Amino acid sequence: MRKTKAADSDKFCGNCTSHNAYEYPVRVFCTRRFLKNKNAVVQTLWHCEDWIHNAQECHCVKDAKDKQK
Repeated sequence: MRKTKAADSDKFCGNCTSHNAYEYPVRVFCTRRFLKNKNAVVQTLWHCEDWIHNAQECHCVKDAKDKQK
């Protein structure tokens, strides 16, 4: 179930409510995936079907994109 109408290009694990720093800024730990017994360590610039926009500002996506360059 989607909670926002963000474009897929704006969806990243690094701006989801379920992410926590793991291997900053490249990978994050996803609480939702962990609770579903799925691989909880994922790429910051990826997103799954459970993505929910995080209204609180976070630098994970920006820093991950900068590191990618």
